[in-house]
Amino acid sequence: MSESDVPSMRVYREQIVGSLTPVRPLPAPGRRVWMLVPLGLLLAVTAPGLSGPRGDLSAYSPLLTWGITGLQSLLGLWLLALGFREAVPGRNVSWRALTTASVLTTLLLLGITFLTNVASPTVVRPEREWQYWTECVIWPMVIGAPFMLVATLMAVRAFPTRPAIAGALCGMSAGVLSDAGWRVSCWISEPAHVISSHGLAVLGLAAAGSLLAVSADVPRWSRFRDARGTRSSA
Repeated sequence: MSESDVPSMRVYREQIVGSLTPVRPLPAPGRRVWMLVPLGLLLAVTAPGLSGPRGDLSAYSPLLTWGITGLQSLLGLWLLALGFREAVPGRNVSWRALTTASVLTTLLLLGITFLTNVASPTVVRPEREWQYWTECVIWPMVIGAPFMLVATLMAVRAFPTRPAIAGALCGMSAGVLSDAGWRVSCWISEPAHVISSHGLAVLGLAAAGSLLAVSADVPRWSRFRDARGTRSSA
């Protein structure tokens, strides 16, 4: 290749400028969390608003009802903040923080479960175990699905380098927020019921968020690799 065949710097500049397109920067993770706070609070009050709060806890209201629901909602919003931070390239959440989030979520949900059972130890009616269990798995997931969908797609927009983790955090946030309201309307305090059904609903939304984030992110990475391969071959 002769020197005359080498493109000049001016040509490179023109090619670069011609490939640039305006990009609107995404809001900071904290600001995006605030954008979803109204939806998150609505999610936390949906089940009690539709079914009504359980009357056996009225003697402990509002501390054991809306007080703990508010505390659990704060946990859900904190998980959402971690998910939005994880979604930003270069700002991945450390494994220590992820472990802390998992342990704290588990301990808080277990603590609320056992505290509620001590206050009012209600059990599943005979021959209704399967019905109550399926209701407490399906309905919290149905209620939390819209929030999971919106939050996960907002996270994917930031082009996360670990979409599975970002999506899981968004889904877990939806699960915790949904359970924050569902626990007030579910009349069963028996830990075996709550841990197996409510807990599975939270994990199900976390898995759904992770799967959604990965599925939405794959085509973007494919286009990126194709464009990079085209530039390399050129």
